[in-house]
Amino acid sequence: MILGARPIGTVAYMGGLPALLEPFCWSWGQMIQYNAEFLCDDKHYVHYNKTSISLHDAARNQLAKTFLGDWIVMLDTDHAFEPDIVHRMLNIADAIKADVLSGIYQFKAPPYSPVVYAWDEDFDLPAPIADWSQEADVLEVQSVGAGCLFIRRGVLDRILNELKEEPFTRTYPLGEDHSFCKRCKQLGISIWLAPNIHSKHLRIHQISIGEYDKSKVQMASEKPTKGYEI
Repeated sequence: MILGARPIGTVAYMGGLPALLEPFCWSWGQMIQYNAEFLCDDKHYVHYNKTSISLHDAARNQLAKTFLGDWIVMLDTDHAFEPDIVHRMLNIADAIKADVLSGIYQFKAPPYSPVVYAWDEDFDLPAPIADWSQEADVLEVQSVGAGCLFIRRGVLDRILNELKEEPFTRTYPLGEDHSFCKRCKQLGISIWLAPNIHSKHLRIHQISIGEYDKSKVQMASEKPTKGYEI
């Protein structure tokens, strides 16, 4: 926090876990440096926050209650991203007057589909969007994940004041992200996707002896000769 300066918005990550992946830590640090050098002047700053709650809906609701400034960007700790991601999201949101904007990321399991949805009115559930025009800089969609999400304060205020609900509280069978998007839908708030802003999902892969392909390794001339049966 800079004394005498005003927060323009908040960037927050989902904590609640005892360890963070190194690519996220590097992305987070580079983003903070970029924001200080290129996004803010000496009268403004970006506020940074985290939640230590592991339950997603409670964690996101906590961030929604405690952020400073006119907007919040929520980032997940199993992502990696470019240093200018917040600046780019803010520029796009300002250009089209978007209140909710998501970068794009994919599920961590095959077929690695994007976390982007239309709304199936027959079942009142989100339905995955498989493809879209590659020329578009921004697309209007109906639901997204919350792992790389820009939200203006007015959206959260409207949900609290008009729906009398917290923004990310789950509405069965939806997760906290789709529950938030459904509330936006109820209030006529558009949700936008910036397909050129990438937040890359990270995953940890366990390597077992079954994955060892010895045919691709140049072997030593002798094998171990001593061993014990247990």
